[in-house]
Amino acid sequence: MGKETCGRRQRLAKPRNDRNQAVTKFCLAMEEHRRTEVGRVRTAREFVTNFFPYDENGATDKVFNAMPNDVRGPILSSWGIRGGKAALKDNDEKVKDVVQDALVAGDIDENNFEEGVTAQILVDWIALSEWWKFWRNGRLTGVAIQKALATARELELIDDRWFFANVQGRGGKLKGTDVICDTLSKDQIVAWIRKLHESGDGSPAGLVSALGWEMILAKTAQDALLFALDAFAKKAGLVPDAPTENKDKDQNKKDEPASARTVHEARTDAPAAAAEEQGPDSGLPVAIPDIPAIDAADGDPDDVAPAPLATSAQEVGPWRDSESPKLVEARTKMIEMLGQPSGAPASLQEAWAVSEVPEKPSSLEWPEPPPIVAAEPSKAPASPTMPKKV
Repeated sequence: MGKETCGRRQRLAKPRNDRNQAVTKFCLAMEEHRRTEVGRVRTAREFVTNFFPYDENGATDKVFNAMPNDVRGPILSSWGIRGGKAALKDNDEKVKDVVQDALVAGDIDENNFEEGVTAQILVDWIALSEWWKFWRNGRLTGVAIQKALATARELELIDDRWFFANVQGRGGKLKGTDVICDTLSKDQIVAWIRKLHESGDGSPAGLVSALGWEMILAKTAQDALLFALDAFAKKAGLVPDAPTENKDKDQNKKDEPASARTVHEARTDAPAAAAEEQGPDSGLPVAIPDIPAIDAADGDPDDVAPAPLATSAQEVGPWRDSESPKLVEARTKMIEMLGQPSGAPASLQEAWAVSEVPEKPSSLEWPEPPPIVAAEPSKAPASPTMPKKV
């Protein structure tokens, strides 16, 4: 039984993050550097505020609940706030309450907290993305940025080709070697080109070797180096992917059956479509029958079937119910007359055909034109071609 308990504790004590992974090594190196005087970018107070925010009313545990009892128990007992055996049995809620009481009472302070949760324990058990968020959130010094890129290069998480492809300065206006040359003096650029000529190696590795990696980190603008560092964090998986909630909604809409989509769109878009068709000053809606367009030059108009006409107020539209009965009755009679219902004595065309229409309107009967009177002969001799008047 004792061996089984020992084996279970060994399995629980296995770190969450693999210490042999390059990304884990990077985070450990930078956390150790953060705790030095030169690399101090986050204070012990910020450490507690991020991983164990507390006040007199309560606390939020973001670090101890990620550890097994045999890891966090010795930390609590070393602070003297819990016995060794009791600390090994405490659950997450009990550990949170004990640490909160100790911080509120002043039994431990921020420095004790940071020293108890060592860099190795923190990187072993905390999510590396949470550590990166803590380290990156806020102002970073040039020393910390240079140290981070140098460490990533030493661990072969990035290479020289990747660096030149991802370093950008002046808001993205400068990239690659332009960023490096932007902050170098004329003599330094001349010396760099001379060494490139001597080596004959114009590859990214040759560029770095000719100038020197330390020189690049020291002379390149800090905002450009920070841009490359953030790109490295995405490459290493320290920055989680952006939420795809909107994409999932779009995909669900695409996967929705066409019938359901049609009904939904009809319910939501019908009022807007009706308003758009009516326009701002259209007044009451009017039912217009669907009459096909006819080209006067093609075919005989008599061959085209007339469009059906509405014969009642209900067929014209539901809005007719609000009209007066007399108007509806008059319209119905007119429609029946135009529609030529069966039993009528004669169609309109027949009535027009048998009507007496004068062949020539009286208004067009002009009197006979008056006779033309000859003018007095002039002294000039008459033209021989003009006929004489009898």
